[in-house]
Amino acid sequence: MPTNCLSCGESLTANPLGRPQRFCSDRCRQTDRKSLSRAPNGLRYRTGRVKPKSASQRIETTIEFKPESLSPKPQPLTCERVNEVTFKITNGELTNVPTSHGRWAGYRATKAVAWVINIGPNSWLARCGNQACGPSTFPQAKTDALAMARGAIGDYFVTDLIRHLNELQFRVADEARPVTAGAAIRPCRSS
Repeated sequence: MPTNCLSCGESLTANPLGRPQRFCSDRCRQTDRKSLSRAPNGLRYRTGRVKPKSASQRIETTIEFKPESLSPKPQPLTCERVNEVTFKITNGELTNVPTSHGRWAGYRATKAVAWVINIGPNSWLARCGNQACGPSTFPQAKTDALAMARGAIGDYFVTDLIRHLNELQFRVADEARPVTAGAAIRPCRSS
């Protein structure tokens, strides 16, 4: 039972209850802990942990637990409906959707690899990253999206994704508008 502090050497007061004191203050306790955790070369590390294994042990462990195949097995691609006008091509990999307080709790959903988007009546666009195919029918757009997800190159590249989608929707809506017979096109006049 020490009667002096192990760090600074100051005399300690006797405590009849509990463990005997070894340090006079928290400062001395921390100083002693830090001095013990310093290696001879000046580097700090925590004592009491598992020591690093030697090089020969590391090699044996690596060989013992080597995986059979380093390339991941490809997941089959599936088509999932997101809403009325959008489908996503996914390989089944899950991703976290964060919580939106007051609206929904966080959940896990499948990650999209490619998209099939309805841009008008019987007009679908296939998208994968900044590549696009279409507009075409739904079966053709789905086939194009699956092909792009597997690595095929799309029909064209898109730089501004939202603008491209809006222009295509406008073009498809303009083409689908019926032309009435005998209707004259009148310019707008300001009065």
